[in-house]
Amino acid sequence: MRMPDTLSGARPALERLKPALERLKRPLPLTIALLVAASIGLGAATLAGAFSDQGVPGLAGRRGPATTAPLPAVSLKLSPGDKASGVRPDAHARVTASGGSIRSVRLTGPDGKVVAGQFAKGHRGWTSSGLLSLSSRYRMSVVGVNPSGVVTRKTSSFTTLEPAAVLSASVMPLDGETVGVGMPIAIFFNQPVANRAAVERKLEVTSTPKIVGGWRWFNDKEVHYRPKAYWPSGTRVRLHVGIAGIDAGNGVWGGRSRDIGFTIGRRHISVVNVNSHQMKVTSNGKTVKTFPMSAGRPKYPTTNGIHFTLEKAKTVTMDSATVGIPRDSPDGYFETVHWNVRISNTGEFVHAAPWSVGSQGSANVSHGCVNLSVANATWFYNFSQRGDIVQVVGSPKKPNDWALGVVDWNMPWSQWISGSALH
Repeated sequence: MRMPDTLSGARPALERLKPALERLKRPLPLTIALLVAASIGLGAATLAGAFSDQGVPGLAGRRGPATTAPLPAVSLKLSPGDKASGVRPDAHARVTASGGSIRSVRLTGPDGKVVAGQFAKGHRGWTSSGLLSLSSRYRMSVVGVNPSGVVTRKTSSFTTLEPAAVLSASVMPLDGETVGVGMPIAIFFNQPVANRAAVERKLEVTSTPKIVGGWRWFNDKEVHYRPKAYWPSGTRVRLHVGIAGIDAGNGVWGGRSRDIGFTIGRRHISVVNVNSHQMKVTSNGKTVKTFPMSAGRPKYPTTNGIHFTLEKAKTVTMDSATVGIPRDSPDGYFETVHWNVRISNTGEFVHAAPWSVGSQGSANVSHGCVNLSVANATWFYNFSQRGDIVQVVGSPKKPNDWALGVVDWNMPWSQWISGSALH
């Protein structure tokens, strides 16, 4: 390639400088040295001009390396927003990052306890996984970083809602209890439940072995669970009442959840025949005792149908006024009674009745209870466990649809499950 004319024009000047350069090897007067240096500088300037970016196509405008502007800081969005109030306890706190990632999130409640959460892929998001407490203030502290390593910090606080009332639950049976094959699970709420479906979804029953069972609501504060048939002996049952943070309706929110476990004991089934005045007691399918007894007189018949034992008490003060019979009336009573096994919450027991021994096995003379001798009542008291079946046959009094102890087993399965809020 032919070089620019400026380069060929510089060659004679360089040739003329060679003798001067040779003489530089010897000491020169100062004036001569300055002249030589000026000549060299002139030649260099000529060469520099020959190769300048103005003289070579494609090099114009290049002065040095390009400079890069700093990256913006990561943007962090926190939800709920700072100073938000009335936040639902089932809400999730969230953090999203733009232009970077989330390094850490710390969400704490009023007790300083950290609420758990999970990061999204690439730490571009974070979501809390734990329930929030009612009427509580939470603080969130977040650290983010952009690709250049510049750190950004952001904090916020919010307050959860204050409910009109807090829902709690009492449960039958008790945790760790061994019960009979007829024991239902009964949950008694302290507040009315308007949103039954939401609450029922949080009532979880598991068993070993697995059985078929279902829930039935009797009113807005009481719900029962029973198997389709009696529990098999030896079954282990777990109940989770997961009402924490649940909207029960009308401003009522679930408080503390509960877990209980219980075991099904021996299959105790007793049959009270009001016509033969006999009570046959079986255990695991075998008859172990047959007692003479006296059931309710015609004016106060014992409730017919399947009962289950609710509780036992060695001594009970029985007052006729509690079942609508004045104490001072001809049929009134106020007695201390021993060896009592309750079979309904309407005042029916299997108990010792020494005053009716002469009628036991031959006549029905009680006010609705099943009367036994002291010895027989003592044996039955020691034999019984909560949830045992006591079935009354031959009585004209039909079971009602509300009394605890008789409501659970005196209806067909299809009717039972129709009472579920999820049916």
